[in-house]
Amino acid sequence: MNDTIENKVLLVDDEEDIRLVLGMSLRDMGYEVHTAENGEEALKKFQENRPPIVLTDIKMPGMDGIELLRKIKMENPETEVIMITGHGDMDLAITSFKDEASDFITKPVDVDALNVAIQRVREKILIRQKLKDYTTHLESLLAEKSRTIAGARQKDVKKPKNVEPQTVQSSFGDIFNQLPCYITIHDPRLTFSSVNNRFKEDFGDKTGSKCYHVWKQRNEPCEPCPVLKTFDDGQSHQMETEFIAKSARRVNVLVWTSPVRGADGDITSVMVMATNIDQVLDIQDHLSSLGLMIGSVSHGIKGLLTGIDGGLYLLDSGVSKQDSRQIREGLDITKQMIGRVRNMVLDILFYAKDRELNREPLEVESFAEDVAEVVEPKMKKQSIRFIKDFRQPLGEFNIDSGFLHSALVNILENAMDACTDNHSKSEHTISFVVCKNGNDIVFEIVDNGIGMDEKTASQIFDMFFSAKGKQGTGLGLFISQRIVKQHGGEIIVRSEEGEGTTMTVRIPVDDKTSII
Repeated sequence: MNDTIENKVLLVDDEEDIRLVLGMSLRDMGYEVHTAENGEEALKKFQENRPPIVLTDIKMPGMDGIELLRKIKMENPETEVIMITGHGDMDLAITSFKDEASDFITKPVDVDALNVAIQRVREKILIRQKLKDYTTHLESLLAEKSRTIAGARQKDVKKPKNVEPQTVQSSFGDIFNQLPCYITIHDPRLTFSSVNNRFKEDFGDKTGSKCYHVWKQRNEPCEPCPVLKTFDDGQSHQMETEFIAKSARRVNVLVWTSPVRGADGDITSVMVMATNIDQVLDIQDHLSSLGLMIGSVSHGIKGLLTGIDGGLYLLDSGVSKQDSRQIREGLDITKQMIGRVRNMVLDILFYAKDRELNREPLEVESFAEDVAEVVEPKMKKQSIRFIKDFRQPLGEFNIDSGFLHSALVNILENAMDACTDNHSKSEHTISFVVCKNGNDIVFEIVDNGIGMDEKTASQIFDMFFSAKGKQGTGLGLFISQRIVKQHGGEIIVRSEEGEGTTMTVRIPVDDKTSII
C-alpha cells in the first residue's frame, strides 16, 4: 500500500454481520477500520478521524447513505465515498453519483469487487495528490521569483526616472510564459496586471480586465474569492472551479493563489495558478460510469439468464412430452432472451469503443431505405403500420453509415416498444419522414405509442436510464445521442403521455467536426 495515502477507512452499515465481515476483509488489506451502525454515528466518527475513504450502505434507518454522502462532501469534498447497495437500489446508486459518490458495490459484497473499488478510489486520491504536488512546486518556484522581483524593484528606485521598472511578467521571462497552466497577476481591484501565453491562448489577452468578467462572465466578484482571501490574510488558498474560455468552452480548473510582496513586505498583488483538470475529471467520470455499468449490466444479465433458463425448461419439457405448442413457446422465449443479451453486448461494446468517425458520401434516400428495411419486418410482426415518407430531392451527405444506421434503428425500435406498451389503442402507427432543411438532413420518427411525461423525456438520453424496466439497459438512447452529436447533429424530443412521441434527428450534410 502506498504510504502517501492515509490508510483509514470508515465502514458504515446498520447490519452488524456486514460490518464484521467487511471489516475483517479491509483489515486484511492493511487498513485501519472505523465502523458505525448509522449515519449520525458515522458523521461523528468522520469528524473525529477524517478518513480519506468511506464505505456506506445506501439504505439505513434515520440518516440514509445519500444524506451521509452529502454531509461528508460538505465537510471535505475530497473524501472518496463508496456506496454499498442492494440490486433493487440501482436508482439510488445513480442518484449517489450525482452527489459525487466515487463508486458502488452490490450486496452480497464480493471481496475482489471490494478490493477493486478501493484501488480505484486510491488511484483518484493519488492523481489528486500528484496534481497538488505539481502546483505546490510551481507555487514555491513563483514565490522565489516574486522575491527576485522585490529585489529588482529596490534597484529600480535608484535608476533614472526615464528607465522603465521591470514588470512582474518581464521578470519571469520564459518561465512565466512557458508553464503549461494559466498564470495571472491580480491587483487589489481584481484586475489582471499580467497574464501568460497559456492564458492568452484560451481567453485572449485580457490584461486590464476584471478576473470575474473574464473567467466567470459575472458582474461582481465570486463567492468565495481565493484572490481576495490572499490579499486579506497573506496565505495561499485553493479551490476547484469552472472557467468559461473563448467560444463559451467550459474548463474545469484547480486554482492556487500566492501573494506577491513588495520591498516593504506588503502584498502588492496576488498570483493565480490555474491547472486544467478536465482529464482528471474525465478519468473519475469514466471509472464511476464503468463501476455503475458493471453493476447495472450484471443485474440485467442475471435476469436475462433466468429467462433463458425458463425457455430451455419449456423446450426440454415440450420435447419430452412431444408437445409442439410448448416447444414453440420455449423456443420463442429463448430466442427473445438471446436477442436481448446480444443487444446488450453490442451496446456495451459500442460504449467501450472510442474511435473516430469513418465518414463517406452516401445517398440519403438509399441510406434511409436501408434503415427502414431492418425495422419493417419487426413492425409487421407487431401489427404496427409503418409509413415511409422520403421527400425529394435529398442528395448526399457525409456520414459514418454504420454508426448512424445503428442510432436510427435504435430510435425506431424504441418507438416500436412505445407502441406495443400502449394497450389503450387498437391501432398503432410509426412514420419515418426524411427531408432536407437547409444544410441539414432531418429524420423525423413519429409514433402514437405510450408517450412520456416531461420528466421522463428529459432523462431518456441519460446513461443507464431506462423507461422499459428490466427489459432495457439504459444505454441504447444514450449511445444514439452520442453518435448523433459526434456527427455534429442533435436530437429533439416532443412527447405527450398517452399520445405518442416525435423524435427529430438533424444531421449536417457535411460536418467536419467530431464531438464526443
